[in-house]
Amino acid sequence: MVKFFFILLVSFFITCKVFAIDYICEPWTNTLTLEKEEATFTAKIENGTLNLRSSNSLPQDIPKFSQLSITLPNYDLFLSPNGTIITAFPISDRSFRIYVYFPNIERRWFWFSQCRLIK
Repeated sequence: MVKFFFILLVSFFITCKVFAIDYICEPWTNTLTLEKEEATFTAKIENGTLNLRSSNSLPQDIPKFSQLSITLPNYDLFLSPNGTIITAFPISDRSFRIYVYFPNIERRWFWFSQCRLIK
């Protein structure tokens, strides 16, 4: 029984997570219409903080700053000061998919994008 919990604990710590620093991301996509925004943006993860930056403005209601709330085996969950939820799902060691949900606003869609590590 102890061996089982040890294996479970070790597998939890070696799962692939989003730990790198700077990423370039594809333009945001709206899940309802599947329309893409025009500009790419960058994501920076540092000390549990996710910062989103764009040369153009980010789509309305997407926060520029959010704080890591919880790390789960399959994704990281970030919360922004305005209540927006951002999840980062690792695809590989060098990329992840990002989703932005708006639980405080009544809408049936959200934004998503895919980000790749900048060398």
